Amino acid sequence: MTLHILILIIVKAQVRINQSFSSKRVHNLELFVITYFILIHVGLCFTNILFCFSENDLYELKSLKMNSLTKSASTEIIMNVDCSPTQRKVGIIGRMKKKLAMNSSQSSIQSASSMESISVSPYEHDLDLSSDSSIEEDEEDSHVTKSSDGHVNAVFAFDNDSYPRANLVKIYGCEGRQKGCFKDATDVQCFGREQCLVTDMINGRLTTFNRNGRPKIIRCSWALKEPWSSVIISENKLAVTSRKDKTVSIVSMHGDILFSFGSNFFQCPCGIAIDKNGRFIITDILSNDVSVFTPEGKWLFNLGDPLSPVQQFSYPRYVHVNAFGDIIVCDSGNHSIKVFNEHGNFKFAFGQYGRQEGAFKSPYAVTSDGEGNIIVADHYNDRVALFSRTGEFLRNIVSTEDGLFHPQGVALSSDMQLFVTHGKMKATEVIVYSFSDTDTMAFNIMNN
Repeated sequence: MTLHILILIIVKAQVRINQSFSSKRVHNLELFVITYFILIHVGLCFTNILFCFSENDLYELKSLKMNSLTKSASTEIIMNVDCSPTQRKVGIIGRMKKKLAMNSSQSSIQSASSMESISVSPYEHDLDLSSDSSIEEDEEDSHVTKSSDGHVNAVFAFDNDSYPRANLVKIYGCEGRQKGCFKDATDVQCFGREQCLVTDMINGRLTTFNRNGRPKIIRCSWALKEPWSSVIISENKLAVTSRKDKTVSIVSMHGDILFSFGSNFFQCPCGIAIDKNGRFIITDILSNDVSVFTPEGKWLFNLGDPLSPVQQFSYPRYVHVNAFGDIIVCDSGNHSIKVFNEHGNFKFAFGQYGRQEGAFKSPYAVTSDGEGNIIVADHYNDRVALFSRTGEFLRNIVSTEDGLFHPQGVALSSDMQLFVTHGKMKATEVIVYSFSDTDTMAFNIMNN
């Protein structure tokens, strides 16, 4: 302010010295200079006010971001009975619980409460955000599959007319880059004791979850570029397709690469499965081929007759081998499922475009149970559908009414649990359903 007054005095003195200026012009010039400095002061004050508000808003945004990161750390239902109801909900659990919760009787609660599996520590299911080398429960088993038949997702059977109802039991993950979270969970596989392997394309990593929902990232010795799908080979090995590298890599559960193949063969490898002879069945979503390779990565043959329209593929995504050796392919572009025998001979196809029962809108993933019943993730219809071994529609297992959005990966474990990756834009959660009433009763007791 003092500087402005000094400048005004100097200007006024210089103007009075100049004899050529009339008194009227001097007066007008003085008014102009005064008005000019008043406007400058008003502008500076307004700028300071805006700057103060922007600093406060920035501080609030930083606080909200830190709070969201803190809240996203939990990947499963929090079993602490002392916390508020909102703290017991993760992702879409609030929407699903209202739909799927059952009213258990007092006698059922008393009988179920005696089960050892329900008596858990309040913090047993909290996500461990420490380093991967930390000691945790079942750490020894978290990267080891107990069965070499990793491609057979279930070994139980049900009569088609009495196939049990699927009930929500747990949820893994949320959107994010931190441990236990996903940016695009494109695939899921089951192995061992209630464990699963999740492939995250955007985060470029593979994550295992043990039976308590504790995540562990497989630290790869090389840059895993856009992994799309994976399959368990044996105790210590798995195979993973890479969209960016256009290869299939065989890696250990410790992250060491053993070998790769297909660098000059694939255009965009997508789904992968393994049969009882150790052969790999791999889909290529750009070349529209489904190829069979030896365990060493040598090409054997392609599925389908190129001269038969019903056997041709359009954007084939995931592939699965059932307990009988049949190869089941999700032909997304043709909105159908194609089934081949173990020798690559075409058996049948089912499905068409639409929203009606038995129809598909870009089926993504497929799995089966011990009787050969086929479970399909119908991506754009927001549902998971059940079909018989011969392709007859039985019923929808879960749908958008249960809070399911755009399912991608699907797998069925040997203990009757169905794992589904889903999300509105990208798959950011793994939902686990159970066909066992015991698991459902335990889930309801711990959330009531």
